Amino acid sequence: MCIKVSRNVSITSWNVNGLFRKLSGDRICKLDDENFSNIMTSDIVCLSETHASSKDILFYNGYKCFTNCRQSKTNRVWGGLATFIKREILQGVKLIDKTMSDMMWFKLDKNYFGFEKNLFICSMYIPPSNSSYTMRTNCDKQIFEKLEQDITKFSLEGNIALIGDLNAHINVSESDYITNEIDDSLDDFLPINYIADAVLKSRSTEISQNTNSYGKQLIELCISAQLRILNGRTLGDSKGKVTFFNHNGTSIDDYCICSSGFLPSIINFSINKFDPTVSDHCPITVNIMSQIKRQPPENLKTPLKCIKWSNEYENTFKLNLLKTDFQPIISEIESLAEIPVQNNLSSVEEKINENVSNISSLLYNAAFLETINVQE
Repeated sequence: MCIKVSRNVSITSWNVNGLFRKLSGDRICKLDDENFSNIMTSDIVCLSETHASSKDILFYNGYKCFTNCRQSKTNRVWGGLATFIKREILQGVKLIDKTMSDMMWFKLDKNYFGFEKNLFICSMYIPPSNSSYTMRTNCDKQIFEKLEQDITKFSLEGNIALIGDLNAHINVSESDYITNEIDDSLDDFLPINYIADAVLKSRSTEISQNTNSYGKQLIELCISAQLRILNGRTLGDSKGKVTFFNHNGTSIDDYCICSSGFLPSIINFSINKFDPTVSDHCPITVNIMSQIKRQPPENLKTPLKCIKWSNEYENTFKLNLLKTDFQPIISEIESLAEIPVQNNLSSVEEKINENVSNISSLLYNAAFLETINVQE
């Protein structure tokens, strides 16, 4: 028997501008940074521009990490994706394609998450059009071609969501949808079975930016595949906040885009706080409605024994508490402050769990044992 649990599924994307930094000659991973850990709370965390190689082991407690690293003939590594998925939902998520180094497709199973259709999420990064890597490899053309093919394929099986740093600039006047008043001149451009949007809120942006080549391709893709940009039109980001800051100025580079039919499942979308000590990009987060199927724990499959409480037990409970020696546990808890957390996080968590378990046992014994013998 499975039980359904209503809860949001949160997905965060962040261009981290390199997961490693040099400190006193040592190579330090940003995953251990306290400021970074505030973001590592979502169910799915998609990181781009990790600058990690296939030899790097990326670990974060409670998550499984999937990586897609760029091939490099030198010791210097650029680009790279890493997607962290909480182990508690791992059963419903499957990596289905990472054949291109700047894209990773995941399938969220409709039966596990309680969706009407499967959800296909693409965590992606499109390098700037003027970067040496793009000009040398024509990767932008390859990415858009594959993206169009993949969307066509996966749309037959479910809904689509794209999230990441797309380096696309889109002017607020550009529409990513067609109204019911479709111009006849668009008949050759749109699919035969295209259903126009009756009503859709226009986008807003905090800043004015001209549409670049990526933006034009993205708008065309949105219209033809009926995908909708969440930035600037969704609860949590109605103003269309900036996502990128550098010495040249600010821009909106990071997007979340999803199938028009999936919009009712979107709870909110937000641009998170900018932290220049970690990256020049803001993390972006989308929250999705779901009903996750859970298997009841093994120890709950047998009926629980009902314990009847009586007012007569109150004095016994108080007396037993007075006889209970809490000093060893107090000493244990105080000793936790002496452990350097950043160096031994798993050890601290283990000791906290152990102390909580011990306290629970003491309280249970005080409540339900008739008398506690005090050892002299």
